[in-house]
Amino acid sequence: MTKIVLSVLLTIVLSSGQIGRTETVGYTTYDWQFCGPVYSWCRVDPVRENIHVYWLYQETSTPRNQRYNFYNNSIGMWNWADTGINVYTTPSGFGGFDYHPITGVGVAGTHQTYAGYIRAVIAMDSAPGAGNFRYTYGPALYIHPPIAVTNDGAIHCALIDYSSQDSLFYARVQPWDTWSTPINIPPPAPQPFHHNLNIISSKTSNKVVVFWHAADDPNPQRAFYRLSNNGGINWQPSTQLPFPPAPPGFNPSYGLSSLFAMFDHQDNLHFIVAVADSGFIVPAAIWHWYPANNPEWSQVYFYNPETIAAYCAYNSFFSCRPSIVQHPNNNYLYVAWEQFDSLNYEPSSNRARADIWIAESPDNGLTWHNQRQITFPNTTDKRYPCLGGIIADSLVVAYMIDSVAGSGIQGQGRLTRNPIAVQRIPIPLTGSAENPILQVSGFTLSISPNLFSSHTTIRFTLPASNQASLQIYDVTGRLIKSFTDNQQLTTNNYLVWDGKDNNGMRVKPGIYFVSLKTSNQSVTTRIIKIN
Repeated sequence: MTKIVLSVLLTIVLSSGQIGRTETVGYTTYDWQFCGPVYSWCRVDPVRENIHVYWLYQETSTPRNQRYNFYNNSIGMWNWADTGINVYTTPSGFGGFDYHPITGVGVAGTHQTYAGYIRAVIAMDSAPGAGNFRYTYGPALYIHPPIAVTNDGAIHCALIDYSSQDSLFYARVQPWDTWSTPINIPPPAPQPFHHNLNIISSKTSNKVVVFWHAADDPNPQRAFYRLSNNGGINWQPSTQLPFPPAPPGFNPSYGLSSLFAMFDHQDNLHFIVAVADSGFIVPAAIWHWYPANNPEWSQVYFYNPETIAAYCAYNSFFSCRPSIVQHPNNNYLYVAWEQFDSLNYEPSSNRARADIWIAESPDNGLTWHNQRQITFPNTTDKRYPCLGGIIADSLVVAYMIDSVAGSGIQGQGRLTRNPIAVQRIPIPLTGSAENPILQVSGFTLSISPNLFSSHTTIRFTLPASNQASLQIYDVTGRLIKSFTDNQQLTTNNYLVWDGKDNNGMRVKPGIYFVSLKTSNQSVTTRIIKIN
């Protein structure tokens, strides 16, 4: 007989309810990693199969810095365990990351005060994963530099003019410590919103693209890009990205946001964007654009919840911040994004919690399949996903796990010490995202129906000869129901919940969490009572 014991999950168990392998590579209390789209901050070197991770770091009252960790594939370990190291010697913040395609070393961007002025700074490691950085300082009064490195090793920076806060510039670093004069990229197109810009390069050529969405644009909000085929020396004119078709439920004044781009292995340009209606909340959708396809736009995912219990975090909407990569062998495309749960929210900040979603395309983006969560809803908030690439048929994605939903930096809830997680998801994806069977080291857990009115069935299996606990919690973490050993769980491997608490009272409609736990492992999934 399996013994059922009462236990409340007080810590984050990263392996719980996750698909594939998840590791903590660092921490931060700075929970506002990006204001606009995600800059590249997780990168896989496909030649050496190393992983680079770079994030905005702070511990309580310490000065901000950028931190770095490196997975050394030759020894199968992270160089700095679960902490990482500071990249800069003085306070720094906000920038992007890439790797040098020839040497494999990490290349990082930030802004900081140097010689009396705020300016962009580039750091380059001395060897892959060495953590021995040298620095080059850009011209004064430019900030927020996402960066990209092309096939020839040139470093490309998109920059915001510090004085105006809304003018987009480009500069190139090659050779080392030699900066080109920044050029204003958008004209005659409009300038971007502050932060809402990005830059991506090719690793098979010297192509580089800068992209942004327009500031103070009358709805619908437009997006633009500017392409260079020769490493930033010459630029094609600024080009407006066409609008995708408006899905049902969208206001005619919907706009494009959260832009991310990729050059595929044939050196063709793809865009992935988030689309929201004029309220920038819901409906929300993730779209892929590739002009050689017919049609050129394809919808990756559409989200339009009927009920919203709480709004998103600062400067976000319900499906946003996508990134995209391509499999090096079969050319499948993969997209990851953060999606806020319209019913799962943090009571102390009254902000919706997010989970990380992914999708897969076998046909260069014409169709998208296997849309699914790779994290499972609980009392944490998973944010700012960045697809780094693919290692040995596993998709690598990094994200932050916030204990309190909402941005504490922006006054939404309190600051907490948040893990930086790297998750590897086996690909190609299979199955459906609906009512998934969670599998974690001998566990399985499934619930049907997941949206229920009066009764639902919880089915599970356990590793042999393991004591376990099974409880149900509400969104605040309060224990609602615990099952005792008279349920004959080891005989049937299932139980039926009638929607009542330990006192026999019917619980209110809402989100609840089913937690199955042994002494050293756990798995948690969400369940929704609808009336």
